Amino acid sequence: MTRLNNADVEVKKRELVIVRLFDAPRALVYKVWTDPEHVKQWWGPKPFTNPVCEIDLKPGGRFYYVMRSPDGMDFPMLGTYIEIVPNERLVYSDDLFEQAGFWKMAIGDKVGDDIDFSTIKNKVTVIFEDKDGKTKLTLTTRFASNDIRDAMIGMQMAEGWTQSLEKFAYELTIS
Repeated sequence: MTRLNNADVEVKKRELVIVRLFDAPRALVYKVWTDPEHVKQWWGPKPFTNPVCEIDLKPGGRFYYVMRSPDGMDFPMLGTYIEIVPNERLVYSDDLFEQAGFWKMAIGDKVGDDIDFSTIKNKVTVIFEDKDGKTKLTLTTRFASNDIRDAMIGMQMAEGWTQSLEKFAYELTIS
């Protein structure tokens, strides 16, 4: 396990697990995680912005975010909610087949030319737990393969997520 930007990061078989403790009640942590107006403020690594954030928070509902780099490059993120237990658990897909060509090219360069993006989805599980008056958030991304996991980690996925969680912690303080 590695400590990165106030979060614990662990690489497991086909998974990246990030755990962070927030000094806020679980209901607030869940709200800031799922409310589009809040998500716009914290999604994406520093210094990216998030000008587009659409959330249809229901099983089968979709989300669509656009991260924008400082040089104006857009990175769309799309997925589908699979399971929702308010204030406790979210499970959703991160649909790699919907991602921008840049992401596909970067991942494809690391895992080989025969990758079929038309079927690739990461499964993300977010657990919200009470812990000594604070909230423990566990974010687990399950990948289609270890090669895709390694490619995403090589593209600084852990750094990006932990930077997003730094921004998330700040958003909690002003909410």
